[in-house]
Amino acid sequence: MQDLKKGYSEFRANFEDHKKLFEDLVENGQHPKTFFVTCSDSRVVPSLITNTTAGDLFVARNIGNFVPPFDPQNKYPATEAALEYAVSALKVENIVICAHSECGAIATLFKDIKADDTNIHIVNWLALGKEAKDKANKEMQGKSLAEIRDFTEKVNAVIQLKNLLTYPAVKQRVESGELKLYAWHYNIKTGEILCYDEEKQEYLPLNS
Repeated sequence: MQDLKKGYSEFRANFEDHKKLFEDLVENGQHPKTFFVTCSDSRVVPSLITNTTAGDLFVARNIGNFVPPFDPQNKYPATEAALEYAVSALKVENIVICAHSECGAIATLFKDIKADDTNIHIVNWLALGKEAKDKANKEMQGKSLAEIRDFTEKVNAVIQLKNLLTYPAVKQRVESGELKLYAWHYNIKTGEILCYDEEKQEYLPLNS
């Protein structure tokens, strides 16, 4: 907590440097162009890896950067609600699903975790990664565990693009050309971001 207090003190001490930006955001509201869905992993910092500032990204974070398929019966749809708000209210132009290397959620897919009262929500949530896990087990036979996890991280992000299109608001705006969808994979160790190329069906450097 002392680190947080120190950070806050430094922020307040330098607030004048950002005052105009925040005044504009209060007066004019937020108008982000990108909805950024990424993992809760503390090593992934959206504003850092995209060099963006307040007001640029509308962000949703969850374990494994999953987007559950559309289900109007879901009573507590945090990620889904953020998605619909970004698309229908904020009218974002882009949605980025940003996976990352060394993902604990993906690693856990390959472990035999028994559900109990301390982890039931984690186990249920990670069931959303079954399709990616099954694809990896089928296509990566004989590969090392590190290679299988890397493949799973990447294919999982692509699967989330498919899930996005189950949402009526997303599908409508994609078909009208008002919204574009992207799958990224961020390498924590090297800082490199790869972007999925749908035509080539492979990940390529983001700046290529």
